[in-house]
Amino acid sequence: MVKKEKKIKKIQKKVIFPLGAKFSFFVGLLLFAIMIAITVFIYNWMGKALEKEVKERGIAIAKNIANNAADPLIKNDDLPLAILTKEAVQYPLKIDKSYDQDIIKNILNIIKETFFKKQQKEEIKNEGILEAIIVKKNGIIASANDVKRIGEKYIPPPGIRQLQEGEDTLVQDYIKDGSQYFDIAVAISTIINNNRYVLGEVHLTISRYIISKVVMEAAIKIGFIILVSLIFGIFTSILLVNFLVRPIGYLVEGVKAIGEGNYDVEIKLKTNDELGLLTEIFNNTAKSLKEKELIKGAFSKYVSSEVMEQILNDPSKLSLHGKRIKATILFTDIRGFTSMSEKLEPEQVVSIINDYLTIQTDKVLKYNGFLDKFVGDCVMAVFGVPVPKDDDAYRAVKTAIDIRESIKKLNSIREKMKQLTVGIGIGINTGEVVCGNMGSPQKMDYTVIGDNVNLASRLEANAPANTIYVSESTYEETKDKFVYKELEPIFVKGKKEPIKIYEPIEEKK
Repeated sequence: MVKKEKKIKKIQKKVIFPLGAKFSFFVGLLLFAIMIAITVFIYNWMGKALEKEVKERGIAIAKNIANNAADPLIKNDDLPLAILTKEAVQYPLKIDKSYDQDIIKNILNIIKETFFKKQQKEEIKNEGILEAIIVKKNGIIASANDVKRIGEKYIPPPGIRQLQEGEDTLVQDYIKDGSQYFDIAVAISTIINNNRYVLGEVHLTISRYIISKVVMEAAIKIGFIILVSLIFGIFTSILLVNFLVRPIGYLVEGVKAIGEGNYDVEIKLKTNDELGLLTEIFNNTAKSLKEKELIKGAFSKYVSSEVMEQILNDPSKLSLHGKRIKATILFTDIRGFTSMSEKLEPEQVVSIINDYLTIQTDKVLKYNGFLDKFVGDCVMAVFGVPVPKDDDAYRAVKTAIDIRESIKKLNSIREKMKQLTVGIGIGINTGEVVCGNMGSPQKMDYTVIGDNVNLASRLEANAPANTIYVSESTYEETKDKFVYKELEPIFVKGKKEPIKIYEPIEEKK
C-alpha cells in the first residue's frame, strides 16, 4: 500500500500545467478583462460624445429657428413660424421607449441585424427632436409642430426654467414619464438702432433615446467582436506557444541582461520571420542603448535639455572636447531695469522680467536658435550650435527684429494699462567661436566662448533701448536681406579701433 502511494506521488510530480494552457488561460483572462473595460469605456465615452453632439446639433437647429423667427414674430406672420417648427421635428416620429428595458432581446436583434441579416434602415430627419416650440416674450406659444398648442400658455416641464435676462442659450435635462429628455432654449432677438430686443425664445425637446440606442448598438457590436477574438486568440495561442517559447527564451535572457545594465548582450538567432526581425531590432536597440547611455552619462551635468535631445538623435554631432565653429551670437538686456526694480515689490519684478523674457525666448526658439543662458535680465542666444547652418546670421537678425517689434507691442499694451514699460538693447556679432563643455565636474554648461562672443556682448551693452547694434561681420552676411542704417563707429572695451555698427530697419521685400 505504501509503495502504491509513493508511485502515485511520483506520477503526480511529472504532471505539469502546459505553458500553452497557461498562456491561453491568461490571454483569455486578459482579453476578457479588456473586453469588459473597452465595452464600458466605449459605452461611457460614446454616451458623452453623442450627448455633446446631439446637444450641439440641437443648439444649431434652435439658433437657426431663432435667427429666422424674429421678422415673422414682429410681423405676426404665422406661416414661416409654422414651417420652421415643422421642419425641425424628426419625421417619421418613432421612439421605442422600451428599448432600454428588454436588453437581452435588443442584443440578439442587433447581432442578427449586424452580422447575419443586412437591413436598410429608414432614414429619419432630425432624429431625436420630438418637439419644437416658438414662445413669445409674453409666454404665449406662437408656433409649434403640434398646431394644437398654438395660442396656449407655455408651461415648462418640471424642473425646467425659462431663459433669464442676458442668457442666449440654455440646455437642461429632465425626466418625464420615466423617459429622459433635453430641453434646448435659445433667445429670439433683433437689433433696432443698435439696441438688442428679446422677442421670445425657441424650445426644442430632444429624447435621449437616440443616444442610448446608438451607444448600446456600438457596445454590443464591439463586445461581440471582442468575444469572437477572445475565442480565436485562445486557440491560436495554444498552437503558437510551443513555436514561440525557444526564441522568446533567448529574448528574455537578453532583456534580463539589459535590465542589469549589460548592453553588450547579443542574441545570435537568425530566422526569416518576425522573430528574426525582432532579434535584429533587439540587438540594434542594445547597441543604441549602450551609445546613448554613454552620452547621457557625459551630458547629465548639462542644463540645456535641447542640446541633449539633438545629440541623442544624432550622436555623430557630439564633440566632448570642444571645437571651433562659425556662429552668430545675440545678446539682449533690459535697459534701466536695475534702478526701476529697486522701487518695485519682488513679485512685480519677477512678473515684469518673465513677461519680457518670455517674448525673447519664444522668438529665439521660433527661429531655431540655441538659448544659451539667462543672466539676470540678460539673454544670450547662439545661432550655429550644435550644428552650423548657412542662414545663422540671417535668423539671428530676424530674431532681433521680431523681438524689437514684439517688445514695442507689449509696451503699447502695458502703457494703455498704465503699467511699467522697459526697453531692450540688442547686440549681434558673427564669427569664429569655441563651443563645447565649460565648467567643472560638478556643474557644466554647453556654451560658446571667444572674442566674438565678447564683441556681441559689448555691442549689446552700448545699444540704447529698443535698438539693435549689428557688427560689420553680421552686416556683410545679411546686407542683401535687410535694410540697414549705418551708425557712427563706437569704441568698445578690448578694442583699440572703433567698431563699425549697423542698425537693421526691416527685411527686404
